[in-house]
Amino acid sequence: MIIRLAETNDLKVLCQLYIAFHEFHVRGIPARLLSLGDPGTYDCTDLFKTLNELLVDPNVAIFVADVDGRVVGLAEVHLRHDESSSAKVAYPYGYLQSLMVEAAFRRRGVGRQLVAAAEQWAKGRGAAEMRLETWEFAAGPLSFYESIGYATLRRTLSRSLVT
Repeated sequence: MIIRLAETNDLKVLCQLYIAFHEFHVRGIPARLLSLGDPGTYDCTDLFKTLNELLVDPNVAIFVADVDGRVVGLAEVHLRHDESSSAKVAYPYGYLQSLMVEAAFRRRGVGRQLVAAAEQWAKGRGAAEMRLETWEFAAGPLSFYESIGYATLRRTLSRSLVT
């Protein structure tokens, strides 16, 4: 397996991975997200435009896991900074926007290697930490992130007001 930066010739497979990422979350939290429909007929035109912009943005990196010429996972990371104020430190950090590994390649260290590449990229650009947000549901990725050392920094709690 090779972890490398995504290239424009990866756009088609990246689109499919992002669709799978979305649909995974739809299954976990169907009250919050809507399915994109059949992945085979999804129009990736807008996503291709966005991805092309991200691929040339110096504050963004998309890493892919390549197994024998086949892209099986991705990690999208952004370099960000907290805004400084008289009450807050301007803190540089990497933000893991998306992490997706094809189901058949999970539990093989692919996700760990993608996260490690994203962390190294962010650290090399002055980030002091890596942050991410994740939906919490039974089959969700929270336990994966905790297993590689991530811990809650801030939590959003909700309570339904619908009876």
